[in-house]
Amino acid sequence: MSANIPNNLPGLEKLLRRISAAEKSNQKDIRISIQEARELSNELAVLTANLGKTVSEIHGILKEIRESTTNIDVKFDGGGF
Repeated sequence: MSANIPNNLPGLEKLLRRISAAEKSNQKDIRISIQEARELSNELAVLTANLGKTVSEIHGILKEIRESTTNIDVKFDGGGF
């Protein structure tokens, strides 16, 4: 499988394996139990929350980079006056 799924998301990994197997056998649909759907929903909520946090951190870092590259400090030395 080409996707890198974190180890703490077994429901998502299981679903991706089932989808892959269904595609290989030309199935038109797959079915999951309500328990599997709940587990998957919880895992997707955790994944979404982590992704949101990461995106927020990236935006903060980009803002710092922009500010540090656009603010230039110029200092004048009076020399021998």
